[in-house]
Amino acid sequence: MQMTRRFKRPAIVWMAVVAGAAVLASCDRGETPAPAAKTSPVPPAPPPPLPLGAKPEIDSGPDGGVSPAHAVVATGEWSENRMYNFRLERVAACGEAAPTLGPAQPPAAGAVTKLRGESSWVGALFSVQAKDPKVFVTPRDVELRRGGVILNARHINQPLLADCTPLLTAKLLRAGESVSGFALFEVPKTFRTKTDDPIVLSYRPTRWGGARKVDVPIRECLDACPETSKTAGRTPAIARKKL
Repeated sequence: MQMTRRFKRPAIVWMAVVAGAAVLASCDRGETPAPAAKTSPVPPAPPPPLPLGAKPEIDSGPDGGVSPAHAVVATGEWSENRMYNFRLERVAACGEAAPTLGPAQPPAAGAVTKLRGESSWVGALFSVQAKDPKVFVTPRDVELRRGGVILNARHINQPLLADCTPLLTAKLLRAGESVSGFALFEVPKTFRTKTDDPIVLSYRPTRWGGARKVDVPIRECLDACPETSKTAGRTPAIARKKL
């Protein structure tokens, strides 16, 4: 046992001397220990893209400012925004329907062009000028409402009405192009009953992402209002100034 311990100590001392010599040799050669590898933080994953049409486009007025979601204008006044200009010219009584249908209006299966019950045809003459490269104009986008009652304009099987021509036909407008015509409504007698709710004509072109809505208050007399000279012989605003 004594001999084993005696040999162990010199061995340990000899190993320490050899290790120290190796360290000194590496220092003499200018070697430096390799730096520890640094781990860079993993960047967070980018958020998923929003689906198309998730947010309606922000509309702007002619001065570049942000416009509200809808505008309210009077009959005969232009509503102007970044996408289109709109004006309701007048509301008229259309009279009786002719036995034939309007232009480019083949009758659909089971179509009914005669009035049902105590109803009458009312026409809304309006004009639209496009400012975007593509603006689709159709009578389907026009409606009359009073309170919770909504009347959609007839966009198929439009009857020919002597006092409401020309009819508005669906058309795709390019920037700078315009179209005018009548949108036809079959108005029941009950719609004419005076209530606390005003009559409003609304227009909003169908567009992916949304478009600005225009509301035009209509007088209680609807299509029986006396003619006014307010808009007679009037030059459209779109012709008076450059938009």
